[in-house]
Amino acid sequence: MAWSTMPCPHTLRGRIPMSFKWHPDQPPPPIQPHSKAKLKVLRSYLRAYFDRLNVNPNREEFKLDLIDGFAGGGTFLDKDSVVPGTPLIMLEEAAEAEKRLNKGRIKKLNIDCKFYFVDKSKAHIDHLTKVLAERGYRSDNSSIVVRNGPFESQIESIIQSIRQRQPRAGRAIFLLDQTGYSQVELALVSRIFGELPAAEVILTFATDALVNLLSDTPQFAKALAPLQLAESIEELIQHRDEGRGRALVQRTLRDHVRTVTGAFYDTPFFIRPTSSRRALWFLHLSRHPTARDVMIQRHWEIQNTFEHYGSGDFNMLGWDALKDSATLPLFKFGEIDGERLREQLLESLPRELFGLVSEQPVTVDALRHSLANRTAARFSDLDEIVLKLFEEKEFEIQGPDGRARSRTLRRLKPTDRIALPPTLLLPGLSRRS
Repeated sequence: MAWSTMPCPHTLRGRIPMSFKWHPDQPPPPIQPHSKAKLKVLRSYLRAYFDRLNVNPNREEFKLDLIDGFAGGGTFLDKDSVVPGTPLIMLEEAAEAEKRLNKGRIKKLNIDCKFYFVDKSKAHIDHLTKVLAERGYRSDNSSIVVRNGPFESQIESIIQSIRQRQPRAGRAIFLLDQTGYSQVELALVSRIFGELPAAEVILTFATDALVNLLSDTPQFAKALAPLQLAESIEELIQHRDEGRGRALVQRTLRDHVRTVTGAFYDTPFFIRPTSSRRALWFLHLSRHPTARDVMIQRHWEIQNTFEHYGSGDFNMLGWDALKDSATLPLFKFGEIDGERLREQLLESLPRELFGLVSEQPVTVDALRHSLANRTAARFSDLDEIVLKLFEEKEFEIQGPDGRARSRTLRRLKPTDRIALPPTLLLPGLSRRS
């Protein structure tokens, strides 16, 4: 559907987008550009996820639970064609992964996925059930579970089911494609990570709408209860109105979400619909740096779909600049952005490294952990610059045993250690002389 609007229930000052609507006796709604972007990156991420976690040719079984908490009706109209929504994409990618990963294998790999599709609208669930049946899928609660009800009413039984199926790994991906910014309680996301540490959560968040509608009224405070932001409303309003603008509000929100949910890593990138100036966060949350790196690679792969404010190095979202986002450059993950990112990293990474290794060497893995949430760089980008600095003798690379690695080194291992050189130069000095 188009970006229709309705009066915001929390305040009369703004408007928020309505959600898509499905009915079993009607065609699916027209897809919009922002949904195309989300579907594209979800498909790409699932494909990369299966590939990344199944590199061992001797593996015989891979279990994964996929949960869509706002599943909708399963399909969209794209001009004259019916295209899959998130439930069908999850089903298709699991089946394709098993075919793809078994090519050339001696031992057959069994991809054992269980799917949970939840929506509070009965009409949506009826449409989805019809779509699944038409495509030969059986929603019989064995491998495909379809439930009518709010996500929060289903989460307990879903977590219990995952833990029974996967008592050790608990590997799961939760897609929470909410409308607006307060349909998902952050406490529920925290519970997911608390009980399923290997889980990942993909959350959409109407950050621009929230910033626009900030108000210190009791009604707005109540509306923000799911986000646990009531005590921060005045601070957020002050940030927005003091001229430091959206960038600082977004910084505060992002730190808050990560802290409250217990996620260690996130990618808070923007989808900006062409028909609306209001951006959506496409927020990937996890407790594993590898998951973060796989997701950010998808942003680079699908160029010019996602963006953030500011530079790509360590000023992501322009937070250190503390300027209004209108004055900050947009970073869109294109080829030019990649070139600029590497130039910026070459200037800024030496200072970051110096602070990390000034007392003792740190591993490449520790470097990645430390910087992951502050940059649009992939781990391969960071590694490339570290090797460049090693080549220029600004830093040393040691093996796990502390022995110096050869200057011909071309690939870093997570266990390699970064150390100060025997003769210390100021960071970046060798490139300025």
